[in-house]
Formats: sequence, C-alpha cells, structure tokens
Amino acid sequence: MSFIEWTEEMSVKAPVLDGHHRMIIDCLNQLHPLLETKGDGADIRAVMAKLEDFVLVHFAEEEREMKQAGFPDWRAHKDLHDRMYDVVFSLKSDIERGKVLDARHLFDLLNDWLVTHILGEDQKYVPFIAGHDHQPVAQWRRSNGKDV
Repeated sequence: MSFIEWTEEMSVKAPVLDGHHRMIIDCLNQLHPLLETKGDGADIRAVMAKLEDFVLVHFAEEEREMKQAGFPDWRAHKDLHDRMYDVVFSLKSDIERGKVLDARHLFDLLNDWLVTHILGEDQKYVPFIAGHDHQPVAQWRRSNGKDV
C-alpha cells in the first residue's frame, strides 16, 4: 500500500473534521514504513496509540456533528465507524502480538477504507454540516433510495 495524500476532494468543508482526517492520514503514513521494514516495536505501538486516539475522537465528533445537523443517515454512518474501529483495534492487537503479516493486511484494508469512506460516505453529510445546499430530509431520503 502506498502513502495517502490529502486532496481538497477529500474535504468535508468542516475544518475540525478535515483536521482529524489529516491526522489519521498522517498516522497511517507514519505507520506504513514501520510495518514494511518491521521497524521498532515501540515506534509502531506509539503510532498505533495515536491512531486509535485520533479515530475515537474523530468518530465521536463526526457523529455528534451529523446528529446536530440533522443528517438522516447518521446511525448507518455510526455503524460503519464501529466496524472500522474494530479493524483499528485488530490492527493494534496484531502488532502487539508481533503478527506483522496480519497487521500489513489490516493496514491495507484500513488505508483503502479510509479513502473510500472520506470520498464516499463522508461526502454525503457535507451539505448538512457545511450549512449550504440544505435539502429537506424527505427529499434527501428519496434521492438516496430511503423510505420517506
């Protein structure tokens, strides 16, 4: 897996959440070479602890923002976060047990998920959180294949 580069296309138009995304990307970019070279275990654990902290803070803040903004699919989005946190926790556990091959696989999964999630799922709440282009909830649900 290659490094993730932040692009404006990833922006959710909320500076705090964009900052979180950048910090998570930075952690993954720090972790990548450490896993590839089987770097120092203490360094890997330190980056993983930072990643886990950022993920927990970010998910909680993003979910709070979605609820406050009236984003109708916030519960489904939270479910995605819960599943991804399980991957982060598994990655951390594999690293702590010295299972580097499994850790690399989980790292690749996490990298792919993060980019896909930011560019796909997170973009769905942008009109609600950014405070522009609001559409009524019923209209949003119809346009996204949800029952009204």
